[in-house]
Amino acid sequence: MKIARRYLGCVALVSCLPILTSPAAQAVNAPLPMLSFASPLEPPIKLINQYRQPNSDYSAGHRGVDYLAKIGQKVLSPADGQVWFSGKVVNRYLISISHAGNYLSEFEPLCSDLKKGERVSKGQEIGRVCSADASYVPHCETATCLHFSLRNSGSYLSPLVLIGELNPSRLLPLEN
Repeated sequence: MKIARRYLGCVALVSCLPILTSPAAQAVNAPLPMLSFASPLEPPIKLINQYRQPNSDYSAGHRGVDYLAKIGQKVLSPADGQVWFSGKVVNRYLISISHAGNYLSEFEPLCSDLKKGERVSKGQEIGRVCSADASYVPHCETATCLHFSLRNSGSYLSPLVLIGELNPSRLLPLEN
């Protein structure tokens, strides 16, 4: 009986080998291509607040980065994409752009004439830093800033990873 089970197990394994080694199976395990984003501001650029990953979706954190900016300063699209939203939310203006790979970038406070569905190119002006309503509590306490957030499939990540200013963590094997 044990020999029959082993034999059946071997037959099952051998019959699955073509499936496990097929190009489709290998494509599933291939790393996803990362987009190359550009900075949304022209130099000189000063980062004043870093991304801070929250412990959960509802925990405190900083879901983006803040750049020192001036009212009227132009903001550039970090990558090719399509305007997802452009307008006022509560007391400030913002724009969201969808990009390949299920990425969504967002900038605030930013005033723009672009409309939902319009295509934008990497480096194209998408709007200008603008003032928010008087009821808005400034995002940056000491200066005017541009907030840049990035999501992939709904989860926030630091935009600096795709700009190339921050490398993702990689686990390395322990050496003896």
